[in-house]
Amino acid sequence: MLYDGDLSKMKGNYHLKTTNDEDGCNKILKWMRQVKVSKKTSIFCMEYTGRYSYTFAENLAGKGLLFCMVPAIKIKGSFANARGKSDKVDAIRIAQYAYRYRDELKPTSLKDNDVMKLRDLMNDRKMLVKEMASRKNIISEYKNFPEGGRYKRAKEGLELLKKQLKEVEKEILDLIKFNPAIERNYNLLISITGISFVNAVNIIIFTDNFQSFTDSRKFAAYCGVAPFEYTSGTSVNKGVHVSKMANRTLKADLSMAARCAITHDTELRIYYKRKREEGKSFGCVLNAVKFKLIGRMFAVVKRGTPYVNTQKYAA
Repeated sequence: MLYDGDLSKMKGNYHLKTTNDEDGCNKILKWMRQVKVSKKTSIFCMEYTGRYSYTFAENLAGKGLLFCMVPAIKIKGSFANARGKSDKVDAIRIAQYAYRYRDELKPTSLKDNDVMKLRDLMNDRKMLVKEMASRKNIISEYKNFPEGGRYKRAKEGLELLKKQLKEVEKEILDLIKFNPAIERNYNLLISITGISFVNAVNIIIFTDNFQSFTDSRKFAAYCGVAPFEYTSGTSVNKGVHVSKMANRTLKADLSMAARCAITHDTELRIYYKRKREEGKSFGCVLNAVKFKLIGRMFAVVKRGTPYVNTQKYAA
């Protein structure tokens, strides 16, 4: 969909449906010439939809076209009262969003190919873990009937899934070792108490190995950890809360990291106990610990040296 501020033009030749491969990009370039639009003064805006949008982005970049990928929730939030949905309607809204915020849009850079491979492998791992949990539930439910077919199939399936999980995790670690920049940051991240394999790899993926995010507070906001004020005049006073507009996968993984850190990190354990004694709720304090962990992660990467627990050496 082509949009230059005039909604009445968004008909006929201003709408094109094509594929996301190289042929589709060639078709787009031809279409742009027909409607007399210069690629030097244009930018493509698309919703981020994972591997599908990344394939299209690669082809756009190969043709020298500027593009930006925007989370769907941002575009949806700009049209809160919108009605109806179709491919063409969605294209119109995305085009309008891009035009409205054209002075704020920044072209998206393609992610490191190894980071994208890590993303795919971690998705495979997540799927395997979910399937393993399902098999374990069946085994637990039928533990008193081990001679049954369902119990046996669940046991056999679980063993196969465990084997596949080990293979995927080995592939992930091999890929990390193959890329010096990723390996450096991975080793720095796991030096922090509470941050282990899953969190370290996910942080690398969602920060594009700390290229997409360079500020810890912005990343904390992305994870739904940074608090925001909700007040207006004298009628609205909801205090300070985190936003639900967040990456919930990262937030859940960070919750596990925070629990581990509270148990094994002296400084964070003391902090946790003090805040709880002050009357703060468990969720509020846990969220604060997550924020501290994010700060530590960005600090060690920026500094380039592993985390040192100074509390350990305190007199």
